[in-house]
Amino acid sequence: MYPETLAIPTEAQAEAMLFVRIAYILTAMLKVPIIAVCLFTLAFSSCIQYALSSTKALEFTIYADGTTHVFYQTDVDPQSPDFILGLYGNTTDNLVIQDQNGTLLSSKDNTNNLDIATLGASTIKVDYDTSDLVSKNGKTWTFHVNSPTDYSVLLPANAVIVGMSATPTNLQVVDGQSLISFSSGPTDINYVFGVLGTSQTATLAIQKAQDFINTVNSEGIKTPLASEKLDEANTAFNQGRYSDSEALANNAKNLAVQEQQTVLSTPKPSTDNNTTPILIAGGAAAAGTTVFILLRKSRTAKEVPIPQIPKSDYMPPDKETIFRLKPELRQEDKDIVAFVSEKGGQVFESELRKKFLLPRTTMWRAVKRLEREGVVEIEKVDQQNLIKLKVEEDQQ
Repeated sequence: MYPETLAIPTEAQAEAMLFVRIAYILTAMLKVPIIAVCLFTLAFSSCIQYALSSTKALEFTIYADGTTHVFYQTDVDPQSPDFILGLYGNTTDNLVIQDQNGTLLSSKDNTNNLDIATLGASTIKVDYDTSDLVSKNGKTWTFHVNSPTDYSVLLPANAVIVGMSATPTNLQVVDGQSLISFSSGPTDINYVFGVLGTSQTATLAIQKAQDFINTVNSEGIKTPLASEKLDEANTAFNQGRYSDSEALANNAKNLAVQEQQTVLSTPKPSTDNNTTPILIAGGAAAAGTTVFILLRKSRTAKEVPIPQIPKSDYMPPDKETIFRLKPELRQEDKDIVAFVSEKGGQVFESELRKKFLLPRTTMWRAVKRLEREGVVEIEKVDQQNLIKLKVEEDQQ
């Protein structure tokens, strides 16, 4: 026997449906604020992460051979286990990543990006070299970059700008090199070497002379001859005589140097005997303060630690064997081989630069030249280049 089907009146069915609809609407109304709060929290956390990842510095230093050194410094979220950094260029050499204390950090390449393990760091600093940002067409070199943040570019010495695709925010001369600052966005800088008599070289010469004259004048030394010559340089520049303007500006700087030396070499009147002890005491106090500051700096300065060379059964070849098999090596290459041999056949590239006092790119070219000759091999150890002596089997 089947149980009898209960018959529900039509009015009861309508009331039940109405109750179900009201309950669904109330549930939906409760969910809407929760969803809104979740979306707001997600957006707010993204803003916090973006604020914590603000770029402090992005600097490009261009060398004479077209290689560019990239320095990047940014604040990161200490709570985040990693940080994704976009690379400038497809190749990276001499990559070094440090935190705010100089501790080396590890990373993984990921399609023109670096996945950096922050290890609780609040600031990271990245240094590397790349040859992909500068191209050459005839005598004209072109630097191209597209950066989402503000940045600066330091051109090589004796480089003369012949064109720029973007307006710089600042332009100054530092030790004879043009330092240019740009806002975010794409920029092309065209430059050549050794061209004189252009408006760019005249402008730089005038600026250097004016800066030096201002420095001398701030010391209380008057420079009438140099100031007069600088006025002539400005007049020549306004007339379009850029070669004359550059020469006059250089002459003005030389005159300022002479006028400064003349005043400094003039003997000053002797001071009263009563003031001599005061001067001696003041000098002693200044010397003591200087020594204290230097000692404090030396204590607080931290050197970047050099990683340990991994232990292995590596047996380095004898340097005399290498010289016998490679008689065509240059003398500077032989000096590098001899130093590496004294260090047990393997040494970090940073130690080579410290030993021979060579720029990063110059040493890297020498190491790569020895690698092509089959004299050394290069291994990556904690983001640094380990140079190891080797001899090809077919040459032994």
